[in-house]
Amino acid sequence: MSDIFNNELFEAFGSASDNVYIYVCDMKTDISRWSKAAVDYFGLSGEYLEDAANVWGRHVHPDDLKIYMDDITGVFSGQKKYHDCQYRARNASGGYVWVECKGSVIRDAKGEPIIFAGLMTRIDGQSKYDTLTGLLTTHEMHYFDFSSQPGIALLIGLDGFRKIVSNYGYNVGDEILIKFSREINKLCKPGWKVLRFSGDEFLVIAFASNLEEAEGFYGRVCQETDIVKLEDGRKVGISISAGGALFPQDADTREILINKLEHSLEYAKNNQRGSLVFFSEEIARRHERGLVLREDLKQCIKNGFKGFELYFQPFINPNAGTIAGCECLLRWKGERIKDSYPMEFIKVLEDYGDIQEAGFWVMEQAIRQQAAWRDKYGELKISFNVSYQQFIDDAFEEKAISCVKKYGVNPNYIIIELTESCQVEAPKELAAIFGRLREQGFRIALDDFGTAYASMEMLKWLPVDYIKVEHSFIRELAQPGHDIDYVIVDSLMEMCRRLGYHSIIEGVENSKVADIVGGLNATLLQGYHYSVPVCRKDFEKLLDEDRIMSLSLEV
Repeated sequence: MSDIFNNELFEAFGSASDNVYIYVCDMKTDISRWSKAAVDYFGLSGEYLEDAANVWGRHVHPDDLKIYMDDITGVFSGQKKYHDCQYRARNASGGYVWVECKGSVIRDAKGEPIIFAGLMTRIDGQSKYDTLTGLLTTHEMHYFDFSSQPGIALLIGLDGFRKIVSNYGYNVGDEILIKFSREINKLCKPGWKVLRFSGDEFLVIAFASNLEEAEGFYGRVCQETDIVKLEDGRKVGISISAGGALFPQDADTREILINKLEHSLEYAKNNQRGSLVFFSEEIARRHERGLVLREDLKQCIKNGFKGFELYFQPFINPNAGTIAGCECLLRWKGERIKDSYPMEFIKVLEDYGDIQEAGFWVMEQAIRQQAAWRDKYGELKISFNVSYQQFIDDAFEEKAISCVKKYGVNPNYIIIELTESCQVEAPKELAAIFGRLREQGFRIALDDFGTAYASMEMLKWLPVDYIKVEHSFIRELAQPGHDIDYVIVDSLMEMCRRLGYHSIIEGVENSKVADIVGGLNATLLQGYHYSVPVCRKDFEKLLDEDRIMSLSLEV
């Protein structure tokens, strides 16, 4: 442990700032070391302390002691992964200053805590006003009373602000934030407070207000800010979402209020974009479920992808009615949550940066399975989904090529499907990747084609082999009043023929739809009419039945 306490990095970080203090604790001995700056400023007995949590607790303001003790106890007990709270602490002069304390625990191979380390930042000297917008900063919330003075808080965020910055540049992004902040401030009632929360998010503290007032205010903000006129005359359309919470009903402290507002805004953006959503127990349950999902998924990946499984949905040759291959679909069952659906857990993987690892696993399993089936069933076309972010990963091309070589697979039978084609930000770069993969023999497909104009635009840039027609055009073809769907699909098929693309029609849900699409000359068909996605053993049963049927027809 002396290597942790006594090293050059500790010395360097410990003397790097007069407002930031570091500490590290040996949790086996409960001995900790604090930087000299912390010892001098807070009047500690020395750099090395025993029972530091309680020693430091005597420096914490009595009104904030519960916040500190609850947080630090949660970390030490394993209920929380990170120490993260703000409170007042007494300095050597006897005065109290606001500090932000962050720390984390390092555990050994058995999961036992061995080291607790972190840093403490004095925030009493932070700027009261945001330099860009001129609004108050969230530091000002320390002086608000949320326990006895009732009101409503709204956390308002701009939807798709990253895309706006990508399209127009950072200067325009700053101009929009400035104009938006002025407008929102103008619409507030006297006594309300508007704060710059972070990035493209703004916090409104509406003291002594009711739900009707808050909802009316949000509606006016939406109406007045839907178009932002820039200084150069251009107009940019924006939309907003918001999370709301009542105080002290939902929260009576700054920390709890911010926590619930962030959960509510996240829910609004994911489920009711463009709306104001107030905190509820349902939102709390969803957030808790998301945390469990994230932890279970990370643990699953660390444990060799235990819990992950591929399911297979057949591609049907419309002329012969036989199975030509399948799409490989990821399924997952966690230790604690066993009913997570793909749209849910895949989004968690994407949001927290684990989609690349999971994607590589899917690719290798799909290619390995194609090789395993080849000797018994012949060459089957195997497809799997790859997001834009996965494609532009520097390692993707090399891993795809090495994988087919490893299993001796002919890449002509491997179809890589691009998902989220409308979100492609650098089509020329992606086109080059597609070109190199096709040169190696891989086939490329555009998934969910036809859902937006951007899909059509992608054809100008991207060299592909297959177009997958989005199921929303297909599944109701047999219903009255859906003639326009047939015209759209028929036109897409004609476009594919003229451009030399293969086509896959997905969403064939019943025999009536199958009869209709059977005459459209698609390359492959896919849908519940033929089979839902099934596990490997059940798919092999389908292949066996398909072989028996084919042999009987030949006889």
